[in-house]
Amino acid sequence: MSKKLIIFAGPSGVGKGTVEKPLFDDKSLKLKFSVSMTTRKPREGEIDGVHYYFVSKETFDACLADNKLIEYSMHFDNYYGTLYSEINRICEQNKIPFLEIETNGAKQIIDYYTKKGLQDEICSIFLMPPSFKELEKRIEGRKTESNELIVKRLTKAQEEITYSTLFEHVVINDNVEETVNEIKNIIKSEFAEVLNASEEASEGRKA
Repeated sequence: MSKKLIIFAGPSGVGKGTVEKPLFDDKSLKLKFSVSMTTRKPREGEIDGVHYYFVSKETFDACLADNKLIEYSMHFDNYYGTLYSEINRICEQNKIPFLEIETNGAKQIIDYYTKKGLQDEICSIFLMPPSFKELEKRIEGRKTESNELIVKRLTKAQEEITYSTLFEHVVINDNVEETVNEIKNIIKSEFAEVLNASEEASEGRKA
């Protein structure tokens, strides 16, 4: 059975965004970022439908009641979730859905697919810091958050790291270039069928 989507998770401050950029720059991987829905307010520069689907708590609750969400979680007093329709939209474009989500949301997806006997359709990757001390250093080094929020993030990070055993692949982010290459190799191996089909279709159009 071929893989259908990528779940990418890891504690705050581990460097997910830094690792993602070169992955998405490599067009041969056919990755498409899955846009999450959230009740939090947009930050400066964020665009609705590009970075997130920004919705009210009422709209989020309605989607939840209608079973439109494959996963959801609360993170620092705001709700985040992934729509089934978003996954389908990306698959219809012959792309690989890439979900960067909270570990609790990742567990929900893994449980959902496992109950349906479809766990082999998921490629789950957990990004791990080289040590908790290093993670603490990275978070404190941002110098953009209060001490109270830093403590919250570190407490949350300890909890998130315990979920790493649920993931197929645990990648330690000690060196960004090496981390990116390791994840690229995982994707190329797990999605060989999808990527080869896309390459053959491209060659056919050229011919």
